[in-house]
Amino acid sequence: MNGLRYLNLSGQAQVLSRGELRLRGRFCRLFGEPVLWALEHPDYRRQRVMVIAPHADDAELAAYGLYSQADETWIVTLTAGEIEAEHYQQMGLGKVEAARLKGRLRAWDSIAVPRWAGVPEAHCVQLGYFCLQLAAMQASPAQSVGSREADLSDTRLFRQMNPFALPGDVDGAPTWNNLLADLRELLLRAQPEVIVLPHPSLDPHPDHVCAQQAVLEALTGLEWQPTLLGYANHLHDNDRWPMGDTGAGIALAPVFDSATPLHPFCLVLSAAQQRDKAMALAMMHDLQPRAPFKRRLRRGLQRLLAGRAGSPYGENEFFRKAVRRHELFWRL
Repeated sequence: MNGLRYLNLSGQAQVLSRGELRLRGRFCRLFGEPVLWALEHPDYRRQRVMVIAPHADDAELAAYGLYSQADETWIVTLTAGEIEAEHYQQMGLGKVEAARLKGRLRAWDSIAVPRWAGVPEAHCVQLGYFCLQLAAMQASPAQSVGSREADLSDTRLFRQMNPFALPGDVDGAPTWNNLLADLRELLLRAQPEVIVLPHPSLDPHPDHVCAQQAVLEALTGLEWQPTLLGYANHLHDNDRWPMGDTGAGIALAPVFDSATPLHPFCLVLSAAQQRDKAMALAMMHDLQPRAPFKRRLRRGLQRLLAGRAGSPYGENEFFRKAVRRHELFWRL
C-alpha cells in the first residue's frame, strides 16, 4: 500500500554518520528522496522516574529498559487486575475466589517483579483499585465502585504489601477521590522528574485513559511539573503493532489524532537488557496461562501466511511485541 512511512533508525547513529547504513526493502520499494529527522532528548535515565501502571505488567511491557537503568525509580500500579480469572476457575475455584486469588497474585507481581531490576521494595506501590472500574469512579468521584468479579468494595486486601500507608488505607473505599489522594501523596513523597504513563490518544484501554487523567488531575497545583512520557501497550483496533519479531526495532505507531503532535523518544536496549525484560514479563502471572484456541489458531495462520516467528521467551503475544531493541515513548 502506498503512503508515508517512518523508519526508526534509533541506535544506528554511528553507521549513519559514516555513510555506511544500507536499507533493503522486503515486499516494498522506496520512492522519492527520504528525509532524516533527528530528535534530541535529555538522558531520562539520569533522573527520578515514576512509572504509572494501570495494571501489573504495564510498567514492564512499556518501560522495563528505562526504569531498570534509571538512577531512581518508583513503580505505582493502580489496579489489582483481578477480573477475567477463568484460568484460576479451572483449578476448581468459584468465580469470586478465582478473582481474589488473581488479584492477590498480580498485586504481588507489581511489588516483587521490579526487584528483578533493582527497584527497592520501598518504591513499589499497589493501590488496589478494581480492574475496568476507574471510569465509573471518575464519573462519580465520591462513590465507591466495587469489583466486577471479586465481590469486594474494599481495596485493602490488595494493598497489604505496600511499604507505607496512604490516604486510601483509612477506609479502603474504591473512589476517585481516594485515588487522587493516593497519587498526590505519592507525587509529593517521590517528587519524580519524569512520569511514564499511558499515552492519552494512542492507548485506548479505558483503565489506561483514566490512569493518565488521574495523574494529570493529581499534578494540578503542585509547585513542580515533571516531564511526561507517554506509552502505548494497546493500540486502537490493532493487536499486531508493533509489527515484526522479538528483538526487532519498533516503528512509530499509526497516528489517530492529527491535532496531537507526536514527539517520540526511543531508548535502545542491548540483547542482555532484552533478556532481562523478557524474564520480568515471564514472572508476571497474567502472561503465563496458555492463549485461547482462537488466538493460537490465528497465530498459526500468521506464521504460515506472513512468516511471523514466535518468541523464544514465551507464548503470550506480548513477548513478541514488547521485547524489542527499542522502547518507544512520546513526550507529552
